[in-house]
Amino acid sequence: MTLEIFFYEAKAVSLVVVTLTFLLIVAYALWPSKQASFDAAARLPLNED
Repeated sequence: MTLEIFFYEAKAVSLVVVTLTFLLIVAYALWPSKQASFDAAARLPLNED
């Protein structure tokens, strides 16, 4: 295995890993059961103590 082949495969693997991570984060943020907790967190700066 040459260094060029190693870097080519490393780029391909890292692209897949980053894409999957992004999709998992988006799925977590848009999951219906999480909406209430995200809405509560969005209102925190507006709450008066």
